[in-house]
Amino acid sequence: MIATVTSKGQITLPASVRKALKIKTGDKLDFEVTEDGEIRAKPISNNLASLANVLPKPKRRLTQAQMEAAIRKGVSKSL
Repeated sequence: MIATVTSKGQITLPASVRKALKIKTGDKLDFEVTEDGEIRAKPISNNLASLANVLPKPKRRLTQAQMEAAIRKGVSKSL
C-alpha cells in the first residue's frame, strides 16, 4: 500500500489500513519510529473501556462507608 504526502505533510490512509486499524474520521493515531526506521501506528482509544486495568488492583477493598469518609476528609482539607 502506498500513501502520498501532501505539501502540508498530510497523508490519506488507504481504506484497507483504516479498516484493519478500525479507525474512522476524527480518530487519533500514535506513531512510533523504531531504531531500524520502521514506523508503527496504533489507534488511541478514548473510551472508558480502554482504561480498564490501567491502575493496579487495590491492596484492600474499602466499604462504601470508608470511601465516603475518605471523600469527606479530602473535601474538608480543600476548604
